[in-house]
Amino acid sequence: MSADPQEASPKDEHAKVLSNRVIAWSTVALTLVATGIAWPLLSVYGLGLEAIRTVGTIVLGAGGAVGLLLAARRQQTAERELVEKRRDLAHKERVQQHAEAAAADTLAQQSRAAEVSESDGAERRITELYAKAVEQLGSEKAPVRLGGLYALERLAQNTLSQRHTVVNVLCAYLRMPLDPARSPDGDESEVSPRYAQESQVRIAAQRILTVHLKPGTHSGSPADTFWPDIDLDLAGATLVDLRLERCRVRSADFSGATFLGYTNMGGTTFLERGEFDDATFLGSARFSEASFVKDAKFRAVRFRGPVRYRGTVFHRDARFTGTCFEEDVWFGDAAFRSDVWFTGANFERDVRFGRAVFAREARFGEVKFVRSNRERRKMFRGSWICPSSRSIWPSGWVLSSVTGEPWPDSGSQWQNLTPESAETAVTASDDA
Repeated sequence: MSADPQEASPKDEHAKVLSNRVIAWSTVALTLVATGIAWPLLSVYGLGLEAIRTVGTIVLGAGGAVGLLLAARRQQTAERELVEKRRDLAHKERVQQHAEAAAADTLAQQSRAAEVSESDGAERRITELYAKAVEQLGSEKAPVRLGGLYALERLAQNTLSQRHTVVNVLCAYLRMPLDPARSPDGDESEVSPRYAQESQVRIAAQRILTVHLKPGTHSGSPADTFWPDIDLDLAGATLVDLRLERCRVRSADFSGATFLGYTNMGGTTFLERGEFDDATFLGSARFSEASFVKDAKFRAVRFRGPVRYRGTVFHRDARFTGTCFEEDVWFGDAAFRSDVWFTGANFERDVRFGRAVFAREARFGEVKFVRSNRERRKMFRGSWICPSSRSIWPSGWVLSSVTGEPWPDSGSQWQNLTPESAETAVTASDDA
């Protein structure tokens, strides 16, 4: 295979070009050959016209051969110069490409260095802001603590990676013990200033959480302020007038928490865990239209005030085992789509399940009612019951047939709970 002219070395190119010596020797050789041929012809034929013409042709042929050699030399020289120009051009292009690549590498290194420096600076600023805000939460002065809360809120809103950390800090703050409300001199009619201030700080922390747990636009908050996939760890927390209505949280743990004042979780969706075991509600509570996508746990809860579960949907198991309802409780239009336990629950006032739906097992074993059966005749009015052999209903109530269905395409197997006749109720009371 012949080498590419652009890649041939100068030595090879020089060897391909006819040198002056070669041309000179070739000229001498052609002259001698022409003379050697012409001389015998002239000797034999003399100086006749034909002899002279033949000799002239030979001489012209020799001169033409010399001319061809010169033309070939010029062509080779031109080709060599062209190859040299191409080689120089290719060399310049390679030099330029190397220079451009080196410049690009330098620029990329400078850019990466600038990004790393900027990232380090941003992380350093975030760390400083976080540390300062957390330090403010430990201040003795309520305004300073409020400033720390709002600084953390801004940090969580602007820095996605710090959002759940900030939520955990807010929850940890709410889990801190709350000083008693009694004034220093022991007068229970007065509230201590420290308690009043701390209550406002806690309400502010709660409001920060609730504002950012509302999907879409609510109360002037733009949609981009919603923080999705948030877990609330408020076990054992003391919460004051909690307004967690129409929010959406991934999971919430309120086990052992104390709720002061009015608690409103109406319309809130709990995507995973919703746990309230051993919690205490000192005021009225509202869970109307809330949705528990997975298990809802209200075991051993103490409701000191009235509570409403009107229209609440329990998609999975709902457990109210051992719960004490000291005031009226409403489960009207609630939907228990899975099993529900009220075993050992205590109802000290009125309880209503009007138009509620029990789609699977319902356990009311060992339930205590302070009011008589006659006073509770409206407890299950209009409710929908899906018969189950494992269900346990309160005494004084029997299943009866009913027409219709609680929602379209839910089937025709539904029944209703109706009070027993007066005679049956008296007999059951005597037997008890």
